Amino acid sequence: IVESNPLLESFGNAQTVRNDNSSRFGKFIQLELCSSCKLLGSRCLTYLLEKSRVVSQDAGERNYHIFYQMLAVDAETRAGFGLGGPSHTRSEMRFTRLGKSPVDTIEGKTDAERFHSTTAALALVGVAGELLAQLLRAISSVLLLGQIEFKSTSQDEAAAYEGGRGLLQGALTKRTIKARNEKFVKALSSQDALATRDALAKELYARVFDWLVGKICEATSAAAAKKFIGLLDIFGFESFAINRFEQLCINYANEKLQQKFTHDVFKAVQQEYSDEGIPWDRIEFKDNAHVLSLIESKMGIIAMLNEEGVRPKGSDENFVSKLSTVHKAEAAFSTPRVGAQKELQFTVSHYAGPVTYTTTGWLERNKDTISDDVIGLLQSSGNPVIAGIFTDAGPADGAADGKAKTDKTTVATKFKNSLAQLMETVGRTNTQYVRCIKPNKLKSSTAVDNEMVIDQLRCAGVIEAIRISRAGFPARMPLKEFSIRFRVLVRGKADNIRFARGIAVSSSSIGPGRDQASQCEQLMAALAPGEKRYEIGRTRVYFKSGVLERLEERRALLLQAAATELGRRLRGQRQRRRYDSARRAALRLQTMRRMRRERDTYLATRGAIVTVQAWRRGLWARRRVAGLRRERCATRIQAFQRRRLAIAVLARARKAECLQAAARRKACRRQYLLDLVEHREQAKLENQVRALRAKLEAQEKASRERSQSVSISSEPPEEMLEALQALAAENAKLRVELERTKTDNAKLRKENQRLREGQSTRSDWLASIIRTKQHKSSQLSRQVSSLTHSVAGSDVAGIEDLTVSAPVVARTSSMCIKLYEPLSSFWEDAPCNLLLQMRSGLEVHVKIGPNLLKVEENNKHLMWQRWMDCSQGYRQSMEFIMERGPGKRSISKRSLGSGMDMDLPLGMPIDDGSIGPAFTLKSAFTGKYIVAGGMLNRYCMQVTGERREDAAVFEFAPLSPQGSAAAALEADSADLHAAALRLVGENTVLGLRQDGYVSTVAEGDPAAIAEGLTAASIEYLVPCISYELIVPDKRIGISVCKDIPLRVGAFSSIAESGQPYEPGVAELSGRVHIGDVITRVNGQDITGLPRPDVLEMIASTRPVSLVLSVTTEPGEA
Repeated sequence: IVESNPLLESFGNAQTVRNDNSSRFGKFIQLELCSSCKLLGSRCLTYLLEKSRVVSQDAGERNYHIFYQMLAVDAETRAGFGLGGPSHTRSEMRFTRLGKSPVDTIEGKTDAERFHSTTAALALVGVAGELLAQLLRAISSVLLLGQIEFKSTSQDEAAAYEGGRGLLQGALTKRTIKARNEKFVKALSSQDALATRDALAKELYARVFDWLVGKICEATSAAAAKKFIGLLDIFGFESFAINRFEQLCINYANEKLQQKFTHDVFKAVQQEYSDEGIPWDRIEFKDNAHVLSLIESKMGIIAMLNEEGVRPKGSDENFVSKLSTVHKAEAAFSTPRVGAQKELQFTVSHYAGPVTYTTTGWLERNKDTISDDVIGLLQSSGNPVIAGIFTDAGPADGAADGKAKTDKTTVATKFKNSLAQLMETVGRTNTQYVRCIKPNKLKSSTAVDNEMVIDQLRCAGVIEAIRISRAGFPARMPLKEFSIRFRVLVRGKADNIRFARGIAVSSSSIGPGRDQASQCEQLMAALAPGEKRYEIGRTRVYFKSGVLERLEERRALLLQAAATELGRRLRGQRQRRRYDSARRAALRLQTMRRMRRERDTYLATRGAIVTVQAWRRGLWARRRVAGLRRERCATRIQAFQRRRLAIAVLARARKAECLQAAARRKACRRQYLLDLVEHREQAKLENQVRALRAKLEAQEKASRERSQSVSISSEPPEEMLEALQALAAENAKLRVELERTKTDNAKLRKENQRLREGQSTRSDWLASIIRTKQHKSSQLSRQVSSLTHSVAGSDVAGIEDLTVSAPVVARTSSMCIKLYEPLSSFWEDAPCNLLLQMRSGLEVHVKIGPNLLKVEENNKHLMWQRWMDCSQGYRQSMEFIMERGPGKRSISKRSLGSGMDMDLPLGMPIDDGSIGPAFTLKSAFTGKYIVAGGMLNRYCMQVTGERREDAAVFEFAPLSPQGSAAAALEADSADLHAAALRLVGENTVLGLRQDGYVSTVAEGDPAAIAEGLTAASIEYLVPCISYELIVPDKRIGISVCKDIPLRVGAFSSIAESGQPYEPGVAELSGRVHIGDVITRVNGQDITGLPRPDVLEMIASTRPVSLVLSVTTEPGEA
C-alpha cells in the first residue's frame, strides 16, 4: 500500500509555481479492515484529474512527472517505448517545454532516479514485462501527439499534416456526422484539428490514469473487508489571476467540506458544554449554504452550464448572461463592470473570499468528448492497453463515481454526483481534519510569510473555528490539574491555608478527601473574588478570556520569589564550604610543617643506626657467603650423582620399552592372524553361496530344457535352501556389526575432537603442573640424597648449617590459616609455586582470609571487604590481572622458600613469558596498576598507576617454616596456597586496616599474622574456549551488540530505575567478559538465526542455559 504511492505521484503530481510536487487530482483512500480491525487491503477513488495540464502549462510549471521521467533515462531505454530519437528530449517535445521550467530534481531525487522507483512500484502491482512496455508506449503516444503540426490545404482550408497517412490522419482532420440513416464526412480546419489532437491527448492520458488506479486497487483491495478508515486527500481552495472550470469544481468541493467542518466544530463545542453542564448562549457562525445553493441548485451554475451545453448555438457569453439574469439578486453572485473580458466573467463570494471565474471554453471542457472517429481508431489500436481502455463502455475501475455513465453525462454532473457520494460516505464516519499550510511562496524551508499563512488559515476555515471556540470559554483545564497547579499560591499555617492575598480558606475544604469540583470552587472563590468569568464543569474548569492568564502570571511571580530565596541560601552554603575548605588547608599546612621538622630529626637518627646495622650485616653476609660456597660444592656433587642415577634409570626404561614393543607386536600379530582367518572364512562362505547359486541356476536351466512338454518341479533341494538361509543370516549379522562399529567410531571421533578443543586452552596450565610435580619429585630426591650424603661425610653441625640456610618467615603459635573455597565453579585456588609458572596476564582474585581486595567506588584506593563467607557473587571491581614485573629484575634467593621451588639459577631473569617470582597487579575494572601510597595518603595502596614501570612489584613470602619432604608434597594444605604479598626490596607486606583500606605492615608482625590480616591466597579464572551459564532470574544483567553474533557489550544493573546498582547473574559469576559471544541457547545452536528470534528464545524460558564462547583475539572484544 505504501509502495504504490510513488505511482500516484508520478502520474498525478506536477510542479506548480507554489509546490514542486503538487497533487493535481483528489483521492480518497479506504484502508480496508476485518471485523477485528486488522488491515486487509486498500482501495483508492480519484476525483477530477487536471487533464488540461497535459496540453498546456503556465510559465514556471511542468507537466506530469511521468513525462519527464521517461525523457530523463538513456536513449537505449527510451527506444524501448518509442522515444529513442535525438529530438525526443524535454526541450524539443511540445507538451514538456510549454512551461519552460528548468527543474529536473524533485525532493532530492532526479527524474531518472524517480523513473526507476516508478517501474519498481509498477512491478509491485503487477505491471511488469510486456504489460509495462505497453503502458509506457501508451504514455509515449501522448507526447508524440504533441509533435503533430497541421497546415491548411487548398480544398476549403482543410487541415493536413506532413507525413500523415492512414487512419490517424483521417481521424484527426475529418469528422463523420450522422444524420438519420446517412453519414457525412466533414473536413476540419487547422484550429479544429488542433483541438481534436489536444482532446485526444487529454482523454488518452486520463483513461490511462484511471486504468492504472484500477490496477492498484486490484493489487491492494480485499473482498472480505468489514470496516474501513478513509483518508481524503483533496485539493485546497484555489484562487488565481485566471480561474477556469477546474477551479470552480475544486472550490465547489471545498465549500462542501467547509460546511461539514463548520458543523462538526460547532456541534463539538455545543456537545462539550452540554456534557459538562455549563450554561451557554447560542453561537452564530457563517453558513455557506447559499453558496452551495448557487452552485448545485436546479437553477444553479452547474445546471445552467449543462443546459447551455446542449443548445445548438450555446456559447460562453450566453451562459454568463443567463447567470447574471437569474442570480443578480444573490448576495454571493456578481459580475465585473469593467474589464476586457467582463462578458465572460462572473464572481462567486466563497467562504474563503470572492473568486472571479473566466468562462472561456467552459462548454467544451464540460462536454469533454471526442469524435467517434477517434474512438473507433483507438479501439482498433495494436496496443492492448489503449484498445482496452477505449473498448470499455463504463469508466475505468477505481474512478470516483463507481457507476457506468452514458456519454451524455457532463464533467460537472459527474463531479457533482461523485462529490455527493463522497460526502455521504464521510458523513457515516467519525471525521478528523488535518490542514496543510504552506509557509511561503518561495518553496523555502526557513522563511515564513505571515500574511500568506493567515490567508490559508482563513481559507481553510480554521479562523472561523477559533472564533466559534472563543465565543464561549476559550481556556479550560481539568479539575485535578487546576487544583494541583494553583494550590502553590497559598501558604499553610496551622489548620488553615492562607492565600497570597491573605484570604483564609479552611484546609478541609480543599483537602484530598473533598470533591474536585468543590475544591476548585473554593480556590476560584479565593483567587478571583467577585468575578464570575468562569464556570466549573463536571471534569474541567472553563475560563473567559484573560482569567487564566492572570492566574498564571501570579503563579509565575510567586515561583520567581521562591527561586530567588533558594538561590540566596545556596550561595550562602557555597561560601561556608569555601571557608571550611580554606580552614582545613591551613590546618594541614601547619601539620605538615611540624611533621617535616620531626622527620628531619628522625632521619638523622635513622642514618646513624643504619650505618651501624650495615657494618653488622656485612659481617654476617661474609660468613653466609662462605657457607653458600660450601653448599654449592655439595650441590655439584649431588647433581653428578643424580645424573648417574638418571642415566641408569633411562637405560632400564629403554629396555622396558623394547620388551613392551615386542609384547605389543606379538599381541597385534596374534589378533591379525585371527582377523585373517575370520576374513578367509567369510570369503569362503561367500564363495560357497555364489557356487550354490550358480549350481541352482544351472539346474533350473537344465530342468526347463527337459520339461518342454511335462511340467516338473523347479524347487531346489531343502538342504541347499537351509544352507543359503544360514549364510544369508550370517552375512546380515556381520553387516549389522560392521554398521554398529562404524557408528561407534564416528561417535568416538566427535568426542575426541571435542576433548581436543577443550584441552587446547588448558595445555599450558597442565604442562606447567606436570613440570612442577616432576620438579618437586626430583627436588625431594635431591634433598633425601643430600641428607644421606651429608650424614655419611659430615657431622651434625654441618647438617644444621645446611638446613637453616634458606630464610623463612616465622610462624607464631597462634596463627591459623583457613582457605575459603571460590564462590563459583569458574575459579580455582592456585598453589603459589604453580601460579608463578603460569603465563603473564592471568585474571585472579586476591583473598586475605574471608576478605576480597577490590577497587573503591571512586576508582582510586585499594579496599577490602568481607566477602567469601557471604556468597554474594563477584564484581568487576574485584578482578585483577597478574603481570610480570617490569625491567630485568632477577629472582632473589629470599623469595624462594618452601613451596616456591623453581629450577632456575639464582640471579637470572625469567624470559619464558610466565608471571615469575616478581609480579604486578592491574585492575581489570579500571585498567590501572596498584601503587604504594605516599605520605598524604597514609601509606594506603592505591589503584592509580598508568604504566607498569610505576606499579608496586610483589613477591610471595611463605608464612610457614620449611617442613619435611612429605609435607611439601601435600598439595591440598592451606599452607601451600597462602603466602604474604611482599613488596620487592622492602620488609613490608600487604595488610588490612580496620577502616577498610589496604596498607603495608612490617613483615613477620605477630599481631597481623595472628589476626590473619596478611595471609593472602590467589584464585585464578580457569581458562576455557567456551562455558555454560544457567540463568534462573528474569534479567541477566548484560547488554549485547546490535548485530549477529551476539557479543557481550557491557554489564547493566537489574535494579529498578532510581535504585542502587545491582549486578546480574552474568557479572556475579565472574566468568562473563566483555566481548564473549553467545553460541547456544538451551542446547540449540543459534548460528545463522535472526537477532530478534535469538532474543525471544533467551527471554521466553526461565531458567535458561547460555553457552558463551571466549574471545581469543583482542580486536574481537
